Amino acid sequence: MSPEAIALGVLSAVRATPLAIVYAFLAGQQPRRLLTAYVIAGLVVSLVVGIAIVTVLGASTRAPASSTTRDVVDIIVGIGALSYTAGFWSGRIGNRPEGEPRRRMPFEDGRLGRRLRSPSWPLAAGLGAVTNLPGLFYLAGLVAILGTDPTPVNGVVQVVIYNILRFATPFAALGLVLARPDATRSVVESLQDWTRRNSRLLIVLVFGGLGIYLTVKGLVGLLG
Repeated sequence: MSPEAIALGVLSAVRATPLAIVYAFLAGQQPRRLLTAYVIAGLVVSLVVGIAIVTVLGASTRAPASSTTRDVVDIIVGIGALSYTAGFWSGRIGNRPEGEPRRRMPFEDGRLGRRLRSPSWPLAAGLGAVTNLPGLFYLAGLVAILGTDPTPVNGVVQVVIYNILRFATPFAALGLVLARPDATRSVVESLQDWTRRNSRLLIVLVFGGLGIYLTVKGLVGLLG
């Protein structure tokens, strides 16, 4: 399994919008049903796209030009991670300077925010599909998997493992709902409080470290 894909899968597990949606589902009247619909729909989209890319492009990754493509993707993702780190630290992205009130979720006051206060399972399934469409980090994870020159079977296995990591948060929330439904909300609230208190350090260490690593790795590959 590609170490880069593992790291990107873990990072994808703490995306802000899916976390907010999962928390909203936990406050609903049927959290088990909502989370199940969200996870199934999201996994279908994510797995179909990931497996298709890895199986179709797997043979072409052995071409000499493919290494240049992977290096370019590494640089793009690395710069993106560093830009996010800088924006978060400055308060322009997902954060706030000290003394300012907490920012609301982008959809909290809109139509979607109102529907999330009494969500239905079709809405949960739709959100699972839409919020788990491949983004930059997902494509970078697939490029990292292709960089291992996998066989078709090995490539599919790596995509499945990557998606298990990517869906770790809704998986954990669903597991808590099934095992300890009365304690799930308090556990998630405690986790959110801890993450909020340590977010600046976590973002700098994780996104900043990953951004430096991928940028340097891509530049070394291009110039080497």
